[in-house]
Amino acid sequence: MAQSTLLIPSILKCKCPKCHEGDLFVNKNMYQYKGYFDMPNHCAKCGQDFQIEAGFYLGAMFVSYACTVALTVSVFVAFTTFKIFSLVPFLIATGIVLTLTTPFIIKISRSIWISFSVRFDPNAISTYAAQNPSQ
Repeated sequence: MAQSTLLIPSILKCKCPKCHEGDLFVNKNMYQYKGYFDMPNHCAKCGQDFQIEAGFYLGAMFVSYACTVALTVSVFVAFTTFKIFSLVPFLIATGIVLTLTTPFIIKISRSIWISFSVRFDPNAISTYAAQNPSQ
């Protein structure tokens, strides 16, 4: 399989930021409760450590906040564009949209946050394979 060098698809698919092939999460289903936040300790493809330091993913809450604000603003713009703005329906629609997208936002926020720290390496998989011939 050819490696994708594009950052955005890698983030949206929750792939390893170093090789863009390994999975960031054990459970790929966004709406399955059991094991939802489970992440492997390292990438199976390139060996990138996902547990960079204690509390590393606390920064993802700021990214999550920004995504939530952007989503709320987009609902507001949709309501005002179609001239149906009223406070109660706006709050109900925003609540429904945020409830449905929260699992996606949480995973994407972690993916964005680790992508700030780890850069793409097109040779990551071959380098890891050369260093670990038994795998």
